[in-house]
Amino acid sequence: MGRNKEFDYEQKLDIALELFWTQGYHVTSITDLEREMRINRSSIYPTYGDKKELLIKCLTKYLKGKVAEYAAITGGANTDAIENLRRMFRLAVDQSIREGRTCLAVKMAFEISPGDEDVRRVLLSSEKKIEGIYYNILLAGQAQGSLRNNVDAKLTADFFAASSSALFKNYALNKNRKAVYDMIENLISMVKA
Repeated sequence: MGRNKEFDYEQKLDIALELFWTQGYHVTSITDLEREMRINRSSIYPTYGDKKELLIKCLTKYLKGKVAEYAAITGGANTDAIENLRRMFRLAVDQSIREGRTCLAVKMAFEISPGDEDVRRVLLSSEKKIEGIYYNILLAGQAQGSLRNNVDAKLTADFFAASSSALFKNYALNKNRKAVYDMIENLISMVKA
């Protein structure tokens, strides 16, 4: 008869997520995961899968939370498209500034995604959802008349979603939040009516 698991699945997943985020995927070993999660590999493998499956579970959880945060911006009472764009950009940048590191998705996009189709698909699925949120804001702004109608909403949404990590990179190099906020305003001015 098998033993009951004596650990909190989500808590251990959070520990693994933090380890991947801090050390990176390639540096993190199964031994590191055992030590930090405080469970042995005979529990890790049947519960979470191998190291890559564990990473995918961590990324999926992380990205689900990120997409929910972005979606909440447009789910509130504020229907001002320009303000929603500003809030989207600032959310991404401010979280990275507060945490002192780039988002896990960006880190994994550069570290493992180029050579791993499974991770790339997980990241791409989330990116498409965020692009969709930007797209809906842009369409709403065009319908409201606050954003230019001659702007390709799909292309602009893709560009805006990709711009968040570049904005944080600028902050990381220059340590000037005002300059980053000014860049956000410049991006928004390009689509304002």
